[in-house]
Amino acid sequence: MAWSQTTADPCDEQAACQAQKGSQLLAQGRVEEAAVALEKALMLDPNLPGVQLDYAQALALIGLKGSARAMLADVLKRPDIQPSLKFKLAAAQNASTDTAQPSLASGWQWSKLAQAAVGHETNLNSATFTDSLTLMLSNGPVTIGLADSAKPISGPATKTLLALQGNTRAGAGLLALGELSVSASLSNKNALQTDSLTGLKPERSQTFEAAAKYSLPMIAGAASGQWQLSAGGTHFWLGGLSAYSDEALSLKFNWDRTFEPVPQGLMGLDGQSCKLAPSLGQTHQAFPLSSSLNGVYAFARMEMLCRAQNQESQVVLGSGSDKAQQVNRPGGDKKRMDLLLRHERLVALPWSPFKQVQQGQLSAWLRYARSADAQIYSELLGDLKTTTHRADWGVGFWAPLDKWWSAGLNLEATSQRSNNTLFNLKNSGVYAGIRWSEN
Repeated sequence: MAWSQTTADPCDEQAACQAQKGSQLLAQGRVEEAAVALEKALMLDPNLPGVQLDYAQALALIGLKGSARAMLADVLKRPDIQPSLKFKLAAAQNASTDTAQPSLASGWQWSKLAQAAVGHETNLNSATFTDSLTLMLSNGPVTIGLADSAKPISGPATKTLLALQGNTRAGAGLLALGELSVSASLSNKNALQTDSLTGLKPERSQTFEAAAKYSLPMIAGAASGQWQLSAGGTHFWLGGLSAYSDEALSLKFNWDRTFEPVPQGLMGLDGQSCKLAPSLGQTHQAFPLSSSLNGVYAFARMEMLCRAQNQESQVVLGSGSDKAQQVNRPGGDKKRMDLLLRHERLVALPWSPFKQVQQGQLSAWLRYARSADAQIYSELLGDLKTTTHRADWGVGFWAPLDKWWSAGLNLEATSQRSNNTLFNLKNSGVYAGIRWSEN
């Protein structure tokens, strides 16, 4: 990787230069870079009303609407603002506030999403992809066959998703630019028919996730960025029974400094501007149906996020240790590594029945995870220490139908390989659905 700035920029210490740079970047649509330059200008000289207005616009465009309204309110308090301009700004502020939310007291901005899809999967019950298992007994190895009920079940299924996210300005004084965001989602997967061979129907699964994040920008020259403290949790039900839950806490720093990836063709990132974001965290994991599996996962991650005008790419690499909470956990402590690759872009539609719809969103993702046990999994399996590799990938295309509705298709696949055949599994699926969203 080659950094876009290798030596000190004389413009860094000049308010007028940073203001001009920020204004130009804003006009070019490079909003995040513009916000950084304009914030630097105001740190060097807070008495620049024009810069304050540009900064408020940049904050609103990147989603920090609460901070944008606060900045606009500060400009309205200035005695040197012409009455005609003050009247227009006040009218614009009132209009944006009135249309943003019915509740003016809370200052919250909400986005909502509902999605439903129907499709087909080859392994709805997440069963192991092996026909037999070899046990190490006192009289030697014994191979036993697995019952049909323990084998993968394929068939049609439905998926639904409900999601809600809100953000607001939270803080005063030195924390005036702080932003609080909360989110929650509930997803369901339900098989539509019983298996013709076994007469069994895979159990319905539900997942609930919730998180709260507090973000605060920091100006420190080349080390400028945004701190983000996150707390959240997940709960998973299988067949109406609580099967898994976790509680997580993490601290992340989104670095403002940008660079261009080298070589330019890497992952198709040509023309994109990238940022790094390291993070540390800890997750407490609980398995109500088998408490011996409980553990605490401590991790470190590095994220690279790259954006261009019509595309976005993300690379996240993490590693950590999953420490057993009970000495009898199968496999004991675990070392884990995970990798996420994601790419999204807008693509022109060759044909559309709707004149207002000219582009759709193409998404591709790959998740890889490796887990290695420190101890043997079970005496029945000999001295085997389990090592597991899992890969999940998918491709999706969604096209808007109007302002709120869109339709799309997702192709998904999972492959898990292990030296412990109990954990070998495969699954693939295709889902077509419709989505409603409101921002």
